[in-house]
Amino acid sequence: MALRQSLLYLECASGASGDMLTAALLALVAGSAGAGPAEALERVVRPALAAAGIDPAVAHVEPIVRGGLAACHFTVDDRPGFATFAELVAAVRASTLDPVVAAAVVAVAERMAAAERAVHGGHDDHLHELAGLDTAVDLISVSALVAALAPARVVCSPPALGGGTVHTAHGELPVPTPAVLELLRGLPTAGAVAVGPSAELTTPTGAALLAHLADEFGGLPAGRLGASGLGAGRRELEGRPNVLRAVLVEPLDRSPGGGGPWAEDEIELLEATIDDLSAELLAEAAGLLLEAGALDVWSTPAIMKKSRPGTVLHVLARPAQRAALAAVVFRETSTFGLRVLPARRLLLDERVIAVGPAELALGDYVAAPDGPPPAEGAGGAATIRVRLGYLDGALVTVSPEYEDCRRAAARAGRPLKDVYDVARAAARRRAAAGH
Repeated sequence: MALRQSLLYLECASGASGDMLTAALLALVAGSAGAGPAEALERVVRPALAAAGIDPAVAHVEPIVRGGLAACHFTVDDRPGFATFAELVAAVRASTLDPVVAAAVVAVAERMAAAERAVHGGHDDHLHELAGLDTAVDLISVSALVAALAPARVVCSPPALGGGTVHTAHGELPVPTPAVLELLRGLPTAGAVAVGPSAELTTPTGAALLAHLADEFGGLPAGRLGASGLGAGRRELEGRPNVLRAVLVEPLDRSPGGGGPWAEDEIELLEATIDDLSAELLAEAAGLLLEAGALDVWSTPAIMKKSRPGTVLHVLARPAQRAALAAVVFRETSTFGLRVLPARRLLLDERVIAVGPAELALGDYVAAPDGPPPAEGAGGAATIRVRLGYLDGALVTVSPEYEDCRRAAARAGRPLKDVYDVARAAARRRAAAGH
């Protein structure tokens, strides 16, 4: 049921949590397939849990009414979970989960672990209030459901955070908690929302999933509306329905009405001309801009006034990212101004697959010490993610991920160009077979 022509919109007016996201996506997957949420649970979520070594029977979905709206409610049995993030990540990497789903779970878990270390001074690797089997189940379920939908992009509304205080393993903490603040650092939010004396609307798990999934934050994108689903939170709120809404949107400017067999979107080009900053500092700024969500960053040489050599820094961004990226440029470079130019992109139909060790025949290897490993499948064997580009349904571009290939080449003792060739050939075979 790959709906690769659609965007996934997550409306978080009442915040986001792992169970709300799972419930909304279950309802959306069910609605897009003309089935019920219980069928989506059986077909997508429970097989993923079983592949991760978790009893599928711990997960349940049921209809519920929140704020007068019919919604889905997702629950997980209260059972012991994982003691640390490292334990959770190791279990996922050693599982038989689909490599794309496993990579997403690991990425979100590592994001949560980094937030915990930042909040607790680098000494706290335990899940605490993020813990328990429900956290692992939420991460696996959301990752599997998004993979089943396979949207072209994910857009989220800025999440409401709540207010008051919440009881945690570290005592009573103000809302948003330090972990949520760290996980959403640099991202837009709807801020504090009054919902009675106290309520945590966006949880650490919800914040981590939004930060990982969202390609853009903003309102509902223009387009043809498709299926939608409502996921309910655990309690009623004063003055608002405690639900998260997931919606599929087909862009209106996609073929045949958009002038070609591709998608189009509105973007911006931020530019600054600089003549008094070292190459090292410019490179650092470029890296920070990419980390902050820039679509692309590059520089070109320029001859400035008085014939001085300079550099033009170019930053490609979505309009919603303008403020965050401009702040990085002003903070990390010496420029006093930025040009903002409107632009449009034409986008191929893009899909991402992971080719595994049996297809690559490169052998197993462990992670390189200078960075995280690529997506992994059963037994920790290396896989390589590959981007596929389609034009009018025909495969025209096959692009293996550089970092995955680099690590595979280093551990297998093979030239990088050979690994690229092997990964491309394996991806073409997979695409030809229709997988």
